[in-house]
Amino acid sequence: MKTTLIFIRHGQSESNKDQIFTGHTNTELTKLGVEQARLVSVALKDVHIDKIYASDLSRAYDTGLPVAQTHGLTIEKDPALREIHAGKWNGLHFEKIAELYPDDYKKWMNDIGRARCTGGESVAELYRRVVKRVLEISEENLGKTVCIASHATPVRAVCAYACGIKAEELAKEPFPGNASITVIEYENGQLTAKIKGDTSHLGGLATFLPDDI
Repeated sequence: MKTTLIFIRHGQSESNKDQIFTGHTNTELTKLGVEQARLVSVALKDVHIDKIYASDLSRAYDTGLPVAQTHGLTIEKDPALREIHAGKWNGLHFEKIAELYPDDYKKWMNDIGRARCTGGESVAELYRRVVKRVLEISEENLGKTVCIASHATPVRAVCAYACGIKAEELAKEPFPGNASITVIEYENGQLTAKIKGDTSHLGGLATFLPDDI
C-alpha cells in the first residue's frame, strides 16, 4: 500500500522577516505568513487528508492549523519534525553569526550538508532524525494521505532522501519557499518525490527566504 505525504513549509515568520536564526525557539507568523497559511488551506481544501502532523514549534503548527480546521482534524505535534537545533546561533541575526562564528557559518553557506550549528545539531543529524520519523509515519499510515507541517531544512532533507541525495550532498537540493507544498509518496519502503516546493497557490505572496532555522 502507498502513503501520500503532503509537506508544508511554515509561512513567513517574524524571524524570517528579520533574518534571525531561530532554531527550536518559537517565533510567530507575520501577517503575510498567516495569509500564506490560509492560502495553503484553500489549495488543499478538496484534497482528502486522513491525518495531520506538525512540528511542535508554533510557526509550523500555526501554518498547519487552517488545513486541520478545513478538514475537521486535530494536529499531532511531533518534536522530531522540528527545525535544526541552532546551538549558539539561536536568536542571532545572520550577519552576527557570520561575525562570531565565521568558519562554521561559511560551511553552512557553502557546504550545508557537512555543516553544524556551533554548539548545536549538524545537518546530517537533522537529516537522519527527520527521515527516520517520516518513514515511521509512512508505515503507520499505509494507504492514507498525511499532511506534515514543518520547516525548510526538514522538508529539504526529505526531498533529498527521496531523490537519492545523501545528507552530505544536501546543497544539491534547493530550499523550499514559505508555505510551499511538497508531495512525496511512500511505497515498499521507498520515498518518491512527486511535487517539490510548489508555491503556485500563493500567487504574488510567495516568499523565498532562508528559514529562521
